[in-house]
Amino acid sequence: MGTLNTEAPYVIVGGGIAGVSAAEALRDCGFDGRIVLINEESTAPYDRPPLSKDVLRSSDLPQNIWLRNDAFYASRGIEVRTGVGAVAIDAVGKTVKLSDGDVVSYAKLLLATGSRARELAMFPIGNPLVHYLRTLDDAQGLRCDLDKLGDDGHLLVVGAGVIGLEVAAIARELGLRVTVVEAGARPLARSASPLLAAFLARAHADRGVDIRCGVTLQSADFLGDGYDVALSDGTEVHADVVLVAIGILPNAGLARSAGVEVVPEGIRTDGLGRTSVQDIYAAGEVAYHYNQRHQAFRREETWQHAADHGAHVARCMAGQDEQYASTMAYWTDQYQFSIQVFGNPHGTSEVIRGDSGSDAFSIFHLDHSAICGVTAVNAARELRKSKPLVLKGAVVPDHVISDPNADPYSCA
Repeated sequence: MGTLNTEAPYVIVGGGIAGVSAAEALRDCGFDGRIVLINEESTAPYDRPPLSKDVLRSSDLPQNIWLRNDAFYASRGIEVRTGVGAVAIDAVGKTVKLSDGDVVSYAKLLLATGSRARELAMFPIGNPLVHYLRTLDDAQGLRCDLDKLGDDGHLLVVGAGVIGLEVAAIARELGLRVTVVEAGARPLARSASPLLAAFLARAHADRGVDIRCGVTLQSADFLGDGYDVALSDGTEVHADVVLVAIGILPNAGLARSAGVEVVPEGIRTDGLGRTSVQDIYAAGEVAYHYNQRHQAFRREETWQHAADHGAHVARCMAGQDEQYASTMAYWTDQYQFSIQVFGNPHGTSEVIRGDSGSDAFSIFHLDHSAICGVTAVNAARELRKSKPLVLKGAVVPDHVISDPNADPYSCA
């Protein structure tokens, strides 16, 4: 066991987009001290959105899988410790113990430990032909099992959230039969508006995906070649492969064991990313953070938030004093549909701009007449023009929004 260098660095635990964005932002804002990035996975830091899409399409990894190349880390003087995790924090001595026995001192510590898949008791992690999707290894394991199926192969997806529907779309592209079981009343209840959920449900149904909402699992019997699964609607399906996609939980155990305040939503932080323990910060999915724009504590599970929050907290670690105030945004690609969401998709009403029966349109989400969010389907330009309306909370008459010949953007 050794202690790394007597010069105490800024240490970042987590090699996801929040951690890498933080390391980059530290250099961009002029921090010239040591930066150590602890990345417990055996590969270089990679991007997660391709895991539910391009990684499942081919055994060749997509070129855009890596967050940064080796030259980036070398040129920025970022020390990446790959294949080792953080196992304990001494908040008094300001050290982090690693899984290989090394102990790293820190001047300031950023926890960007992300999340883990929520486990379903009926299909435990590690069971044969059962998959969860959080890591590159997870995605490659799922792809290998899908590749072994013939044309009549059947994938059961438990959970009709973004990940579940993205994987369902890829499985249909691969020629597999797909059943999606969702306990809630509709798909995408947490992340999308009713109109978008209905649109995507139709798109999946038109391509042969069987989505069953308001249905739960009753039992599952492993038969060697898959599972016979009894459902609450009285039917039974045989699944050759099962994907469980029922949400995620924050990886807050390391923080909790160090005496950092942790709530069920994650590590509580203020608007600067500071935790309850001096010189320990948290960013990304693991953080139950304060957002000045919303004047509330929130936990967000999007790529854009992780990137924005990681960079923001890093700047605060380096001495800047700015409250976090980013607006929620995410995207999903399913079949030929590129969908982008900006702001709050759960308003009190919705107005469609364009033809929802076509491949390109927008949905404006209103909160008592003020625009609080926009969803764009194959309409990236429309989304860019709409963002100022969301940020301002502009009030635009419904008939102006819905009329493709009218100009709602002049109200920003």
